[in-house]
Amino acid sequence: MKNYKKNLTAFIFIMLSSIAVSLPLIKFNIQYDDGIQHVVRLIETARELKEGTTIFPVIMQNLCNGFGYSWNLFYSPLTAYTPLIFRLFGFSFENCLRIFMFFLSILSGYAMYFFLKKILKNKDMKQNSKEFISILGATFYIFAPYRLNDMYIRVAIAELTSFVFIPIIFNGLYSIVNLNEKKYILAFGTIGIILSHTLISFYTAIFCIVYILVNINWHDFKSNKDMILIIIKNIVVALLITSFYLIPLLESKLITNYEVFNSSHMIIEKVLLDAKVKFNELFFIEDNRMAYFIGLPVIFGIILTFIMIKNNKIENKKSYYFFLISGILSVILTLSFIPFERFPMIFKMMQFSFRMLEFSTFFLTTIACINIGICIKKFNLPILIIFVLAMFDLIIPITKNINFDKSYIDESRLIQGIPVKENTGRIHAGCASFEYLPNKAFENKNYIATREDIPIAISGDNVEISDYKKDRLNLTFKAKGTGIIELPYIYYIGYTVKVDGKSIQTTESENGFVQISINSDKLCSVEVSYTGSIAMKTSAIISLGSVIISLLLYVIKKFKVLKNQLFTTRIEKE
Repeated sequence: MKNYKKNLTAFIFIMLSSIAVSLPLIKFNIQYDDGIQHVVRLIETARELKEGTTIFPVIMQNLCNGFGYSWNLFYSPLTAYTPLIFRLFGFSFENCLRIFMFFLSILSGYAMYFFLKKILKNKDMKQNSKEFISILGATFYIFAPYRLNDMYIRVAIAELTSFVFIPIIFNGLYSIVNLNEKKYILAFGTIGIILSHTLISFYTAIFCIVYILVNINWHDFKSNKDMILIIIKNIVVALLITSFYLIPLLESKLITNYEVFNSSHMIIEKVLLDAKVKFNELFFIEDNRMAYFIGLPVIFGIILTFIMIKNNKIENKKSYYFFLISGILSVILTLSFIPFERFPMIFKMMQFSFRMLEFSTFFLTTIACINIGICIKKFNLPILIIFVLAMFDLIIPITKNINFDKSYIDESRLIQGIPVKENTGRIHAGCASFEYLPNKAFENKNYIATREDIPIAISGDNVEISDYKKDRLNLTFKAKGTGIIELPYIYYIGYTVKVDGKSIQTTESENGFVQISINSDKLCSVEVSYTGSIAMKTSAIISLGSVIISLLLYVIKKFKVLKNQLFTTRIEKE
């Protein structure tokens, strides 16, 4: 009965907090900032799924004037497919995103709640206090200004999704490193963050490695053998399950040059400088700026660190100081006086130093909750309510910078597709900053704007093309002569071309399109289709096989535990 009441209390607070932070979604212009890109991506992913091109559609044929543009080879699969679940209930694409963001708030709250329950389990505080502190941490996390910033000001859906998995990752890591538990929570969190946001995954990995190194017993390294082994197993499972995304991504990186791997395109120094945080912005939000502030309840919790140190109340010092230092360092790295633009390229990959606020949100929320729980001995329901009401105030200053303007592109126009024209600027509705184009295609965007949607002979003698018929990612035509034919598809891996039934190699043209060589003195039949590369198919099989095997092993393990419990109960009765 007690557990039921605790679970119900947690559910009520997490649900009410999620509803509160999601209320502006009702009138919020979801197409604002990055939002329009996510809406179009959902539209095109749904279109490709309906057409049944491949199991995991990577080419959005309707984009780039029908020549195809790939989001899903390079960007967060989780945010491409999960919001589409709500399409089954008749919601518009924009409302699918709104509902998805609401559920992300709930999941983020629960992820933080269970993580804090884990680390507070052995702390010196009353059991009821531990429960209320865990709920408090969940509300801190849901109301975190930078999380709301991702939700409303940047509409950064992928980064917003990654908030769910950072607590899960550290839940698993803490279980393995500090409690010697052989669990696979770490694998689950790693899978989620890889499929949410590649850059955040990279920096999360750095924090995790440091956490492991801090907690290793260097005097008796052999004692860490089991811990290291279970961590490796978790990572291997995660990499196998996410291989359907990672392997094609790596293959694309190796096969040609895409703008997304071009540092001069992705890392713009002026943007990097403008995105730095002024010190006063850690406490207030300025007009037409993003939400960088930390929040008074969390600041209050951090201040209690001085009391913790003075009264020698810090337990598990290695983990505590790791979270404290990581949180403070994450904040400092965002500030304007830090020469982030001069950092090595591996760090500047983050694009914006303010992304570090996602990590400071998690680490400092953890520290604040530990401090509050230990310093306020009788932390009860009324105190929890006071803190939560204080958190509601965080929504008010952010709303002044939220775009509620409804005069934006009608969704029906987005479904039709916005064409690329000769005067199209750096940003396009559906193609973002064209970062997923091959370098050659990006450097010659006017060619995309003016090119006919037909196969073209770009070199050779007396090349003739006739009877061409294009149906989305399928193309047939007849040709003869000796030369090179450029197909009406931007160059991505996975196109299959057959000439008179025999497969031939495809290469990239100088315009960044798919091209083939032909050498025939009579008319031959050319068939083009998108089938996916061998690596894509293999990686999909690896992922599916890994999921099935993991589930089977989990069921077998649970069955053995249940069998042992029944056997023990039987012996006790006898």
